[in-house]
Amino acid sequence: MEIKRIKLKSLKNTRDIGGFRTVDGKSVKQGVLIRSGHLARASATDISRLVKDYNLRTVIDLRTEAEIKEKTEMLPDIIEYKTVPLLDNSFLGIARDEYSIKAWFNMFLNTDKDPDEVFCEMYEMLVFGERSKKLIPLVFEEFLSDKTSSILWHCSAGKDRVGVITMLLLLALGVERETIIEDYLATKKFSAKEIFFTKFFSPLVIKEHKLRKCISVLMGVKRQYIERLFERIDNEFDGIEDFFEKQYGISDGDLMKLKAKYLV
Repeated sequence: MEIKRIKLKSLKNTRDIGGFRTVDGKSVKQGVLIRSGHLARASATDISRLVKDYNLRTVIDLRTEAEIKEKTEMLPDIIEYKTVPLLDNSFLGIARDEYSIKAWFNMFLNTDKDPDEVFCEMYEMLVFGERSKKLIPLVFEEFLSDKTSSILWHCSAGKDRVGVITMLLLLALGVERETIIEDYLATKKFSAKEIFFTKFFSPLVIKEHKLRKCISVLMGVKRQYIERLFERIDNEFDGIEDFFEKQYGISDGDLMKLKAKYLV
């Protein structure tokens, strides 16, 4: 399965998740569900294309208030802009504002914790934490709305918070797990240039080996982060329907509505 990005001038990790196959042989509709990194650098041409070619009318910004202030987005009035900040300061590292990155570094200078393990824990908090229990249903309310236009959700880089929301949506739609993982890992491909330059230049400016590993983890995506979530869902819940009902109050009827809306 080839995962393709939407070819835009200034946005490298924006992609339509349509076309993915479900376990019962259906496909996710194309042109209505779009995952992305932040839109602050989007050119007018990029936004125009999303509006005209994809009928984009709703943007969900998953970033923190600090991230939004640092990289403000200018969107046309035709787009309904909503903020659902999945993170607070307990998630230091995933957020890309200057404060969070500095705090991430400082934390690892004074701890023996492995950065990969901390990232696994952060992903678990994004799915199972009390904050997410309240906020993820707000995102699904948008997915479940009666709007016929497309919807785009984004964080900063379009990999962690967006990766989790996309995983949950595809899981709800019944997409095969290996496909979900492949979509998550595709950020390696679409952000390859940024990742390469960061890894290449970080040893020149960051002398501590531990912090260089932090940078590598912060920039990357790994299969183990998503597999850990699947493992916990399987161990703690009696199926996907039970998980969505108990964790987010999303009923079987809601899941059926999602499938009716987004599958063909």
